[in-house]
Amino acid sequence: MSRIISSLVISFVLALQLAAAERKPNIVFILIDDMGWADGGCFGSKYYQTPQIDALAASGVRFTSAYAACAVCSPTRAALMTGKYPARLHITDWIPGEDAPKNSRFKIPAWQEHLPLEETTLATALKQLGYTTAHLGKWHLGAEEYFPQHQGFDTNIAGGETGHPASYFWPYGATNNPHHVPGLAERGGEKGAYLTDQLTDEALTFIEANKDKPFYLNFCHYAVHAPLMGKQELIDAAADRPGSDGQSNKVYAAMMASVDQSVGRIVKKLDELHLADHTLVIFTSDNGGAVHFGQPPATSNYPMRNGKGSAYEGGLRVPLIVKMPGVTHGGSVCDAPVITMDFFPTLLEYARADQSASRTAVDGVSFMPLLRGESPRSRNGFFWHYPHYWNGGKVSPYSVAHVGDWKLIRFYETGREELYNLKTDLSETNDLAAANTYQRKAMSARLDAWLKQVGAQMPVLRKNLAE
Repeated sequence: MSRIISSLVISFVLALQLAAAERKPNIVFILIDDMGWADGGCFGSKYYQTPQIDALAASGVRFTSAYAACAVCSPTRAALMTGKYPARLHITDWIPGEDAPKNSRFKIPAWQEHLPLEETTLATALKQLGYTTAHLGKWHLGAEEYFPQHQGFDTNIAGGETGHPASYFWPYGATNNPHHVPGLAERGGEKGAYLTDQLTDEALTFIEANKDKPFYLNFCHYAVHAPLMGKQELIDAAADRPGSDGQSNKVYAAMMASVDQSVGRIVKKLDELHLADHTLVIFTSDNGGAVHFGQPPATSNYPMRNGKGSAYEGGLRVPLIVKMPGVTHGGSVCDAPVITMDFFPTLLEYARADQSASRTAVDGVSFMPLLRGESPRSRNGFFWHYPHYWNGGKVSPYSVAHVGDWKLIRFYETGREELYNLKTDLSETNDLAAANTYQRKAMSARLDAWLKQVGAQMPVLRKNLAE
């Protein structure tokens, strides 16, 4: 009898081990709003204190050349969901965008102001693989009929039309305020509660409730987008800290500290539930750091030029950390470039999907080889197209091509093209367009071919200023 019982116990243990091996890995995708390339200790900041983000980097791969699909938010979010260039989707500006200044040379073209329901989203693809899917936080991809619950997510908490909160403190703005965070205050809370903390509470609840099945959590913080509002104790903690490299805003530092604490709470929960060894964690941002507001400026992307909205590296480069159990080696650093669209095929590959599952993501290239320390898969470069005006016209329409070490920026308002070698000039201070006309023309031709290939909508030249 004892032998029979022992055999049954062994069989049961083996069955549990087999089930664990066959279970698809969980995915936690943490997307920060407006976090700059240098906004974290592990990314080089001497001002922001981010021990939890730094610890995540020490346990995974930190990318130094990660790019957002656009220098503003909605297009990047659409690219994440579809694996397609914003120009191909015609979602090329934040929703609903801005009008062109009255004295501009161009009008903005007609463009898509929502994520079409016909698109196959990452959530839909993962749901078809048996994942429970949840979106938490900022969505900003159209009106109610295009909300996450209609785009492959089983659950949507706090995702709506608004691009930033009316307030980071409960109840996060009056209900009639267009920037009121939808549905979150109604789920509980009290005076003094902080938005980043309550969103994290919801994330932990979701993880706990779904610990026994594969899940995909799309956790999109509203932080660190304006308005600049932080918890007083965290503002006080940064008050006497000396600024460095243009970073000195103590309220923004407090917002970063809350994001950092959120990351730590997520990682701790995964550890407590024994999920860490089969949960992929990604941490990144939707565009470059916002340097155009705040006093002193909210942040600095030094040594990168400019910030959010800009065609320069400060607007396009973002922080990225990937911890992929069984694949990544802790403390690794990868200098190879990747871009938002690449997450779609990468995540599906890690989820052991059939290769056909990511064919809809026509522009994304899986970077699984990079996570394994191998050479990247081939691609024809990286491209951006922004046929809009932003920040009151301070940013005007542009297109960008980045191939190898070279980067070409075409400014439509002036008709000017600039050329930089990013290997030797990361700060983009030495325009080589006049000195290297051959390279400029070659890059310009590459850009033209790409714009045609994706069917990009171009800014429309005004016939007169009265238009």
